[in-house]
Parts: sequence; structure tokens; C-alpha cells
Amino acid sequence: MANQSRRFTVVEVPDPVGIKAEFVYNFFVPDERKNDAGDLRVPSIGRNKDGTQKLIEGKSLRTRVPRYVSIDFKPAQPVDVGNMGGAKDEIDLKELLETAKMSAEETITNEPFASIREADPDAAERLTEKVRTLSEVIGLDFSDPQQSQKLADLLGLEKNRDWIQTLISPYNDQKTLRVNFKPDTPKMTLFDVASQLSLSSLVSKRVLGVATLGGDDVSPLSRSGDKSVAKQIADNFLATADATNLTVSDFEASLTPFGPLVKVDPNDAVRIIGVTTAGYILIRKQMAPSGRPISTKTFILSGRSSTSFIDAEVIYGTKYIYSVRSVYRVDAVVSTTKDKKVQIATMIASRPSPSTSVLTEEFQPPEFPDGVFYNYNYNRGHGLIITWQIPAGRSRDVKFFQVFKRKTIYEPFRCIAEIDFDDSSTPTLRPEVVRSDLVIKSKGPLTMFEDREFNRDTADTIYAVCAVDAHGLTSGYSAQTQVGFNKTANKLTLKNISRPGAPKQYPNFFVDPDLDDNIAVDSFSQDAIFDSGHTRMDVYFTPDTLTATPTSGNEINVLVTDQNAGVYQVHFLNLDLQKSTTAEIRVRDKRNKV
Repeated sequence: MANQSRRFTVVEVPDPVGIKAEFVYNFFVPDERKNDAGDLRVPSIGRNKDGTQKLIEGKSLRTRVPRYVSIDFKPAQPVDVGNMGGAKDEIDLKELLETAKMSAEETITNEPFASIREADPDAAERLTEKVRTLSEVIGLDFSDPQQSQKLADLLGLEKNRDWIQTLISPYNDQKTLRVNFKPDTPKMTLFDVASQLSLSSLVSKRVLGVATLGGDDVSPLSRSGDKSVAKQIADNFLATADATNLTVSDFEASLTPFGPLVKVDPNDAVRIIGVTTAGYILIRKQMAPSGRPISTKTFILSGRSSTSFIDAEVIYGTKYIYSVRSVYRVDAVVSTTKDKKVQIATMIASRPSPSTSVLTEEFQPPEFPDGVFYNYNYNRGHGLIITWQIPAGRSRDVKFFQVFKRKTIYEPFRCIAEIDFDDSSTPTLRPEVVRSDLVIKSKGPLTMFEDREFNRDTADTIYAVCAVDAHGLTSGYSAQTQVGFNKTANKLTLKNISRPGAPKQYPNFFVDPDLDDNIAVDSFSQDAIFDSGHTRMDVYFTPDTLTATPTSGNEINVLVTDQNAGVYQVHFLNLDLQKSTTAEIRVRDKRNKV
């Protein structure tokens, strides 16, 4: 008697590709860290069956929805084969999903097997954290010009220094860029590609609990929660499985029809009549700071062309992971257990697409306060009244104003007051703290402050104002003005010291060199090259002459080489991280050397 192999059923339907998620922050609301109800005025499938998100104009979103995540993806390929007849009518996919009348691709298989899908959407962030930690452990700082090369050598990646540089670059982490920085559109790296990979497999439930015990620190299966779920599935199956007898479920896959069964001729061939795309299921997982999923929510997108979605039900400061399934309607002729044949209609959802993660935080600092005016308090006989305007912008998230002063440009600014009108239900932990005795609480925006120490005898003092938003992001200084008092004319004297926008850590960035004898014309605030998002510089050496002989007859070395022990220096200054380093360039003279 010939041995026959055991039949195994695998269903493969295309899943979507190229899923992208982008967080859009429109404006501040006090409960943004707690409330995920979204905005009921926004038409969305699920709330309003007749609404469609394609009818939402950008202006409406900006004015109605405080924040949202925009998701876009592409179908793997158009699927519309066979003669579906009138089967293309829109079907309530939400109802079919809730009533378990929709089959997932990975579940249409033999009952004793479970589907496991492994993915690491945070691969780039996780590797970045490990490499940066390694750099700190061995004492390598950002100011070390050989940081990436030393790390590459240590990790055995001598020829792949760019890989390490991609991970440690501060421009990959917007949280480290606080002041006056507008990041460019990020470029995809090989680590981002790795984040989008996924592996699906089928594992026997009989060994599922044991198989997941071998997960390493990279695999999602190493998480204790996933291991416990796998063990529970295995235990439930073994409790009812019969090791000595086989059942139909051990051999045959099962499909769940959602409509009436239509009898056909018993001699009719088992076949697929037609397939069409019915819509998509968008899956969202909310993640805890520890990296564990808190909740999972699904959104139904009916129709083949519904490849965009606006998720307004998000909490600020939370990480979400999105994936999407394609849903296909399949009409087919199948055999029943009674050796009869019927025509059925069933819904099959593909496996989840590669996932993408998005952090619902904004990193756009507010603009500096504009329209700063100074008036002397003649009624009291002393005191300088400073007024300003709220910075322009639709985000409406400015919640603090800080007033600074200093005597001269040779001194740092000193904060003399902070106006706090933050009405956040859950305030953000800010990176900078002002002394409590200098904080002025206000129920609303207060755009005025009086420096009562100022009087007619006060020496000239430089003042400026900064804005800080609800998320701890700070603007640069407003225009810096030197304020004095002319007793003869009995009025204030005002002199512009710096245009607005100077970073907090560099208040003299835009100071006119004529005001400071120590600042040369070629200082970094004058003849400087500004650049961002790059980690390599090419220097081209094209000298016009090597030496020069003036009328005195003494030859002068115009070109500095190693023969006269000279070096060139390039000073690199990172305004966002408040770090700097100097690179030395040495020119080797090989003209008379073999």
C-alpha cells in the first residue's frame, strides 16, 4: 500500500505595500494627552456610513481637527478576475468582521496550526539606542571627529562606517533638536528597510508553547506577553486534541460564507468563479513607553480605491503602529461534507502588510515674539514696561513667555521672569526650569511685564523675550534692544543690538561685529556656512601660488604645508546640540619626494 502525503492548505492573496503614516499637528487642546475621541464633525467610515474622507478638504482638517495621523498605502496588485456579475455591490465589511463571517488568509489552513508573524518596526530606533549607549560606555562623545569610525572598528564594520554614522546622527532623532531647527524630509536607510520586513510562518499548536521559548532579544517572541499567549493557545488545543484519532479539520481547510449557499450541478467542477477587491482593514496598535502594545483598534475602508485614511482618534505623545489587510470577495464552487457542490461567496482578508510606526509628537518650535515695545512707567517714577505680541501660527500652543536681560553683549542673558499660562491637563516635563520666585501664573496669555528695577539711573540694559510652547520647545530670542534713559530729554533711549531669531545658547549670533572689538568680520556669525543633515565634507585644494616675494625681498610662504609645521582648522558648530568640534587639515608637500 503506497503511502500518501498529508494534505496541507495554504492560501496566498496579495497584501498592501508601501504603507506610510505621518503625524500632523494642527493646534493645541488642553486634554491632548488624554482624549482620543477625535472630532465627530469629520466624516469617517464607521461613524458615518455615507461619509467619505476624500471629501475632507485640507482647510477643514486644519481648523476642525487638532491632530491626526494620515495613512497611505498601495494595493499589491489590482485583483479583479472572473465574472462577478452583480457581486460587486458594496458590502458592510464591518458587520462581517464583527460576526466572524470574514476569514483571514493565515487562518484558512489546517486547524492544528497557528499563524505567527514576526516583525520589528522599531529596528532603526532600537539599533540607534544600542549604538549610542555603546558610545557612551566607551567614552566617545559627539565632539570626537572619529566617533563613527571608532565604533565601526569596534563592531567589525571597518568598511561600513556610513552605517554607524546613520545610526548616531542627531538628525535622525528630532527629540534632540530643540532650537531653531526645521528637519528635512528623512531619507530611507537600510535600517528603515529592515523595519518594514516581516516573516510569516505556520507552527503546529502541539509545539507552539515550546517553540516560542527560544526567542532571542531581537525577536518579538522574546517578550513575555507573546510567550504567554502562545502557551495559552497550545494548552487550549492540547486539552481537546486527540493524539490517536484524526478529524476532518486535520485535513481540510474551511471557508466561512457570508451569504446563502446556491446549489449547483454535482458534476460541476470545483473552481473559483471570480475575485474582486472589497476594501481594506486598517489595524492600529497603541504602544506603551515600555514597547508593549496597550490596545488594538481596526478601521474598515470599503472600496478598492480607499487607500488613504485620516485617523483623528489619537493621543498626543503616543507611539502607534499601523498595518493593513486587503479584503477580497471570492465566489467559488466548493464541495460540502455530503458530497454535494454549492456556490458560495466568502470574504478573505490578506495577511497584515509590513507595519509602520509613528510618534504623535510635534517638533516645530514656536516663532519668536514680535512687536516688542518698551515704555517707562512715569506714574510710579521707575519701572520699564515691556509689551509684545503673541507669535503668529495656527498651532496655538505657546504657553510660556520668558523675559531676559543683560548689561552688555559680553554677558549671558539672565531670565528675570516667566509668564506661565499653561492650561494642559497633563503638563509636559520641560527640559529647562525657571526659579519658582520668577514665575508669574496667569489664566490666559499675558503679553506684558514690568522690570521694576529699572529707573532713570539704570545703566543701559539689553532686553529680549522668548516664547515656549506646551511641549517644552522654545523659540529664539526676539529682537534684542538696548534700553537706557536720557535724563535731559526725560525719555527712554532704544538701540537695536540684534535682529530676532538668535538661538538661546548663542545670543550674539546676529550681533553686529562693529559693536564688539573682539568679533572679527570672519567670525562664525558673519562668514559662516550653514548646513544640516550631512555628515561628510569634501575639501578641494586649489592654491593660486605657493610663495610670494614682496619689495622687501623676503620670501613669504603663502601656502601652509607640513614643511613649515602649519595646519588649517575648520570649526564645526552644532547649534541644536550645543556641541562643537575642530577638524585639522594638514597639507603634505610631496613635490621632491619619491
